[in-house]
Amino acid sequence: MYVALEPGTTRMQDVIAANVDANDFETIGSLLSTSIVISKVIDAEQCRYLLMCDGEYERPYPSVMIWRIEILEGKKTIVDMRQEDGWIIKYVWTEWLMPEETDAEYVPPNQILVMMK
Repeated sequence: MYVALEPGTTRMQDVIAANVDANDFETIGSLLSTSIVISKVIDAEQCRYLLMCDGEYERPYPSVMIWRIEILEGKKTIVDMRQEDGWIIKYVWTEWLMPEETDAEYVPPNQILVMMK
C-alpha cells in the first residue's frame, strides 16, 4: 500500500494498493521517487507492518509503502492488507508523513486505488 500527502497540504492522497513484491526495489524506488529505500518494522497486537520510505529524507517523509507481515511458526510472510488494517494509514500520517510538532488535523484519503503490475 502506497500512502502520500497531496502536494503542499496535510491531506492524504488516494491510497494506492500496489501489487508489488517487497523485494522489488526497482518498482518501490520508482513509487517512492528514490534510489535509497529504508525500512522499519512496526509491531502491532496481532501482526507486524513493514514500512518503506525514501532514505534521502528524515521525517516528514514524502510517501511511505506499507505491508502487513504475519508470523506463523517463526516464518515471516507478507500478506494482503485487510479492512481492519485501516488504522495504520492514520498512524503513518501521524508518525511518518507529518512533522513531530503539528496541529494539523488528519483527513483520511477519499479512496483506495488498486494498481496491478
